Amino acid sequence: MSVSARIILSVLRAVKKAGLRKGPGTDVEAELRKARAYNRKHPYREPRGGKASYLTLHAGKYPCLLMKREKNRLTDKAILYLHGGGDRDVWKPEVSFARRYGERAGMDVFYPLYPPFTEASPEEAADFVFRVYRGIVKRYGAGAVSVVGGSYGGLLGLQLLSRINGHNAAAELDPVPMPSLLILNSPFAYPKTEEEWALAERLEAEDPILPVGAFRYMLEMTRKAAPDTPDSLLYPADMDFRGAPETWVFYADEACSAVAEAIRQSYARDGIPDRLHMHIEPGMMHCYASAPVFRESRRDFDRQIERLREEKNV
Repeated sequence: MSVSARIILSVLRAVKKAGLRKGPGTDVEAELRKARAYNRKHPYREPRGGKASYLTLHAGKYPCLLMKREKNRLTDKAILYLHGGGDRDVWKPEVSFARRYGERAGMDVFYPLYPPFTEASPEEAADFVFRVYRGIVKRYGAGAVSVVGGSYGGLLGLQLLSRINGHNAAAELDPVPMPSLLILNSPFAYPKTEEEWALAERLEAEDPILPVGAFRYMLEMTRKAAPDTPDSLLYPADMDFRGAPETWVFYADEACSAVAEAIRQSYARDGIPDRLHMHIEPGMMHCYASAPVFRESRRDFDRQIERLREEKNV
């Protein structure tokens, strides 16, 4: 492991050990109120600055940020970038991440501001992402669209594949094709079996970022805020990955990787095991490959950019 990675990881572990990164509380109602208060204090505002040309679009009642390199010109390829979050509307921190992907790959970036599950059901968020994706495909063609998602955004990416299949089964005259490529950084999803829960809890204890009990806390909050959420939006084993594109998954040796085997088995069940390329890097932190700041993260971020550029040249 590189020296810079060791330094960053030691700082993260010290913060977690000191209790500065609080674990989930037991009062779900209170946590929901805190999340909603946070969301009210951090509304979406279109970014400013000369690092990209920004344009806010809408798909239904939620905004989607378009990032272009040139103000009055689109490229011929696009990335649908799905940021992390979940219970809070933490849209702002990853704008620079998404912009970097677009700059390095030479592609336009669409950045949907999906509602957190404390404001709308996971089903509404998944439908919004699907509408954004369908609009991008109509403009660029599915062969020119790649999807990149990290953490909770990785869950949205998995949901999107399943949502496409569900739509196509119900609307044979208006099929929506799969994207050309899916890249997921530490995709979040809920453990389902007792074995997965045990693994998640064991990994959480060593995870430099996630506090112990984070998975049960998130699931409890989801069930409280949106009790009718179907299992097909929570567990990879209940999702439909038939026809999925080439999928690259980058996990650290972290709590979120507790569902890695469930994703593998689901791709195998749906007849596409060779389209899933999963890498688990020992000793790293959550979403390490999306931020090229040390040797290991630069290596795997560059692998992702190479895949995007390959799709760009098809």
